[in-house]
Amino acid sequence: MRGSNCSRCVPKDKAIERFTVRNMVESAAIRDISEESVYQEYVIPKLYDRLMLVRVRSREGRRNHASPPRVRFRDCKKVNPAVAAAADAAAAKVAS
Repeated sequence: MRGSNCSRCVPKDKAIERFTVRNMVESAAIRDISEESVYQEYVIPKLYDRLMLVRVRSREGRRNHASPPRVRFRDCKKVNPAVAAAADAAAAKVAS
């Protein structure tokens, strides 16, 4: 697969896939287009983009085929799953 950010050829398991959906027109121009349009209910099309990103890593880190850690949210704050699991285990140990 070719990376979207650097066009480097990488295996599928190393590439990070992102799917973005955004408006084709910037938000400042949407009102102008809707006022000048002949059609009353014209829906501005969206741009669907599939990105294949490549992580930049050291030579030793390239041998690691594990997926990158996912960032999760708890109470509107970023939470690393490994750190959250360790904190939950420590809380359970104290409660026992």
